[in-house]
Amino acid sequence: MVALVAPGALVACGSDDAGGNSGGNGGSGGNGGSSGGATALSDIPDGGGLIVDGPDGKALLVRNGNEVKAFNAACTHQGTIVEAPQDGVAVCRNHGSEFDTTTGEATKGPATEPLPEIPVTVEGDQVTFA
Repeated sequence: MVALVAPGALVACGSDDAGGNSGGNGGSGGNGGSSGGATALSDIPDGGGLIVDGPDGKALLVRNGNEVKAFNAACTHQGTIVEAPQDGVAVCRNHGSEFDTTTGEATKGPATEPLPEIPVTVEGDQVTFA
């Protein structure tokens, strides 16, 4: 048996974000963020999140009032960067894994492991990785 595949029909997961995140996840913030260092608290949508450069790759900053949590933004299934959250859920665009942005827990597979939390500090309007 021979399988024929049209050129460009194969898509693979990976940690390479070459396709870029499309940004623009409604009012929840897009993907862009800072280039490392500190991020202004006001740049992170309250009740939403933002993808930024973290200490070890991309990080997801999630804000609830003046409280900010950070998670490694690489999907624990195959490493694709998750989208900025909507309604408390960050989604991996490749296979649809979903993560609770309060805890980082995987709530829909194929990912089964949570997004690892990254320590951050908030001082005034600045959020920095601890």
